[in-house]
Amino acid sequence: MAKHLAKTEKKKRPEKPVREIRIPEINLRKRASAPPETERKDPFQSAMLNKTLDRRFTPSDLFLTLLAVILLVAAYFLPTSGPVRLLSFMVPFLLAGWNYLYEAFQEAFMGIVLGRELIVTAAGLMALCAGAWFGAAAIMICLKIADLALSYVESQQNERVSALYALRPEKANLVSGDAVSAVSASGLPVGSEIEVQAGEIVPADGVVLEGTSVLDASALVGESFSFPVAAGSAAVSGCTNINAPLRIRLDKTQSDSVNSKLIRSAENSWMHKSAHERMLQRVLSYLTPALVILAILLAVVPSIATGQWQVYLVRAAILLSVSQMYSVVQSVKLSYDCAAACAAAAGVAVKGHDVLEALSRAETMVFDKTGTITEGEYRIKEVFPRGVTEGQLLFLAGAAELHSRHPIAQAIVAAGGAYASDVKAVDISEIPGRGVSAFIDGRCVYVGNAAMMAEHGIPCEAPSIPGTAIHVAVDSRYLGHIVLEDALRDSAFDVIEELRAEGVGTSVLLSGDVHSAARRIASSLNFDLVKAELTPEEKCSSVEYLMSNRNVNTTLAFVGDGVCDADALRLATVGIALGCFDKPEALEAADAAILNRELRTLPKLYRLSKRSSRAVLEDTVVCGAVKLLVTIFGAAGLCPLSLAVVIQTAAILFEAYNARSLLYSDERRSLFRVKERKI
Repeated sequence: MAKHLAKTEKKKRPEKPVREIRIPEINLRKRASAPPETERKDPFQSAMLNKTLDRRFTPSDLFLTLLAVILLVAAYFLPTSGPVRLLSFMVPFLLAGWNYLYEAFQEAFMGIVLGRELIVTAAGLMALCAGAWFGAAAIMICLKIADLALSYVESQQNERVSALYALRPEKANLVSGDAVSAVSASGLPVGSEIEVQAGEIVPADGVVLEGTSVLDASALVGESFSFPVAAGSAAVSGCTNINAPLRIRLDKTQSDSVNSKLIRSAENSWMHKSAHERMLQRVLSYLTPALVILAILLAVVPSIATGQWQVYLVRAAILLSVSQMYSVVQSVKLSYDCAAACAAAAGVAVKGHDVLEALSRAETMVFDKTGTITEGEYRIKEVFPRGVTEGQLLFLAGAAELHSRHPIAQAIVAAGGAYASDVKAVDISEIPGRGVSAFIDGRCVYVGNAAMMAEHGIPCEAPSIPGTAIHVAVDSRYLGHIVLEDALRDSAFDVIEELRAEGVGTSVLLSGDVHSAARRIASSLNFDLVKAELTPEEKCSSVEYLMSNRNVNTTLAFVGDGVCDADALRLATVGIALGCFDKPEALEAADAAILNRELRTLPKLYRLSKRSSRAVLEDTVVCGAVKLLVTIFGAAGLCPLSLAVVIQTAAILFEAYNARSLLYSDERRSLFRVKERKI
C-alpha cells in the first residue's frame, strides 16, 4: 500500500536545514550471497587456525595448575642439585603438561608437524636438554594458565547462550483428537496442534486456534514486552503463556523457529569470519612456519660454529614458544563470539563476525521511516468523502486493501470493517509506492496516493490537514480521501543523537512521503540527508547510490522494519531489521535482527560492534608487539626463557579479559540522554 503525506503544521521552533539528495537512475543489483569459505588444507591451517578449545574450565584443572605453580616455586628455592633437582622440576612440568605431551604424540603420529602441542612440547624438551629446567616447567604451566583463561571466558560466553535454551522446551503437549500427550518438541512437524498451558513456553512458531491469553516475550527480546493473543494471532517460540491455555497450530518446526534462529546466530557466528580474521590467518599461515624454521636454524648453525649448544637451544626454545599463535586466533574469535552472545541475550540476532566488523565501520546509517522512525501503527485521523458517506468510503477502500500487509492498508481495513466473506474482489494489483487497484462488483477501484490518481488521469483534492492522504476513486470518479497519521517514536531523536556521538557521520532518512512532510520530520530529528516520495525500488537505488559514494574503508547500514524494505536490507553492507520477532521474512533478510521494537537497542548494538572491533585490534597489536619484542630479545640472548613465556602469558590474559568485558559491555554504561523534541 502506497502513501502520500501532506504538509504538516508549522512550528514556531526554527528547524535545522536538511539537504535533499538528488539520485540519478541506477540499475539495482542484487547482493550475491557469499560463497562458503574454503579452508586451506595444510597442517598449520587445520591444526591451529581452525582449532577450537577442546578443554573446558574445571576446578580440578585450576587446582592442578595452582599446585604446579607452588611446586615450581618450591623447586626453585630448594637447595638441591643434580638428578634430584631435575626431578623436582619434572614434577610440575608433567603435572601441568602431561596432556600436552600426549596430544603432541598424537599430532606427530598423524603428521601434523606444526601443531600447537607439538611445537610447545618441542620447546619444553629443548629447554630440558639445555638444562633450563625452570624455563621448561614454566612453558607448560604458562600454557596451561593461558588455556584456563580462554576456556573460562568461553564458558561464560556459553552460559549466556545457554540461557536462551531455557526458552526452547524439550517437551510439548501434542493434541490428537481429544487426547493430549507429551512428546518431544524437536520432532513436531509443521501442522501439528499443541496445547500450551499457563506458565509454559511456546515451543515453536504457530497460530493460535483456540483460547485467549497474554504472551510474555521479555526473555526473548531482551526487554519488558508482552502482548495479547486470541484465535488467529501469531504465537512466537520462546514466549511464556501467562493467563489461560492455548491451542496452537505449528507453522514451523522448532529448529526453524525464532528462538532457534537466535540461538544459532550466537553459536554459529564464527562460521562467517571477519576480514580481520581472514587477514590474520593469511599472515600467520606464513609467519609460524618461518619462526619454526628460524628456531631450527638458530639451534643448529650457531651451535656448530661455537659449540655452545645449550645457549642456543634455549634461544631456539624461546622462538618456538613465540611461534605458537593459537592464542591470537582464539582470542580474536572469542571476542567476536562474546559480542554475538551479548547481542543474543539482548534479543539481537547477529549473523556473523563479519557483520559486527562491518557495523563498527558504519559512518553512514540510512533509516526507513515507517515502522522505524515512526511507530508503524497508523490510525484514521479524518475522512473526506465526496458523493458517498464516510462508512461507504472506508468500506470500499478496505475492500480493495484487504490482502495488503502494509500498515496503512491494515489501518484502513480495520476502520472499514471489510471482510473477505463480504467482498468479492478480483484482479487485485498492488503497485509499490503508489497503491492498489481491484475490480469489485465489475468496477475498478483505485486506492492510493496522488501519484496513482495522476497516472490514471483522475483529479484529486489536496488534503487540508497534515497527515498521510489516501485517495479513493471508482473508474474515473473521485470519491474522496482518507487522512491517516503515524506518531514518531519517543526515542527517535535520542537515538539519532546518540549514534552521532558514537561515530555515525551521516544519517539519512528515506521515505515514501511527500517532500514537505519528509523534510519536516528530518529537520526535527536532525537528519543530514533526506529523500522522499520513493517506491521500494527507488529506496534500493538510493541505498546503492549512497554505498557507491561513501568514504573509503567505511560501510553503510540500513535500518528498517523488514516489511517493505527487505531488498534494501539485503543490498546494504549491513541490513538491520527492527521489531522482527514476529516477521520471519525480515529475520531472514537482515544481517542483524533486533527482535524487540525498541529503537534504543540500535545504538547499543552499534556500540557493541565498535567495542568488539576495538578489542580485536588491541589483542592483535598487543600480542604482535609482545611476540616481536620477545623474538628479538630472545634470539639475542637478552631475555630469559622463563621471562619470555611469562610475558606472553600476560598478553593472553589481557586478551581473555578483553573478550570477557564484551559480555557485559553495556550493562553499567548510562545511555546518552538529550531532551526529546516532538513535532
